[in-house]
Amino acid sequence: MIHVFHGFLGSPQDFSFLGPSVKLHDLYAGSEISGIGPQDTLIGYSMGGRIALELAHAVNFKLKRLVLVNAHPGLSTDEERLQRQGFEESVLQKLEGLDRKEFLLWWNALPVFEHDAPITPDEEIFRRSPELFRRHRLSEQKNYLDDLELHRERVLYIVGHQDEKYMDLVSDVLLPREVTVKGIPGGHRLFQHPDALQEVLREEGIL
Repeated sequence: MIHVFHGFLGSPQDFSFLGPSVKLHDLYAGSEISGIGPQDTLIGYSMGGRIALELAHAVNFKLKRLVLVNAHPGLSTDEERLQRQGFEESVLQKLEGLDRKEFLLWWNALPVFEHDAPITPDEEIFRRSPELFRRHRLSEQKNYLDDLELHRERVLYIVGHQDEKYMDLVSDVLLPREVTVKGIPGGHRLFQHPDALQEVLREEGIL
């Protein structure tokens, strides 16, 4: 089974182009995900990639493949964590203090999304986003770089060529650990480039 995890402020339908043979998980459902086994492949985008990493770690990477799409593998230093905590607090303050339109104007204008089309999640997703964001803060996530290196034969990392932040992460920390990386056209929101994403997944024998 191929399990797919969307990103923050996204929905399972972001990855519906992968077809009916995959299981699209709704991060806003709040249900525990269990039963991952050696025949399963996990595909996670951004926050969904961090969740996929946690699941892979929980089963000691006893799965078929782990595909991370512009997902952060974890912060390495206390300074990085402090900086991230400050950003996360600003996100939560805006989520809880601004209306949906105001927040999305700010969110879509962040530098990491400069090469992406704006997203417009509905009111229900927006209402439930603070809880999801708190549950999956990057600043509180384990650093999984050693795991990725140890199990690199099962790992595929996909990055957008125009996503400067994650291209730097790839060159600085993933390639030195010999993790397999595939770059495709696009920025951070690679679900907005379904043909390119499908092509690399087929090349890797995942779809």
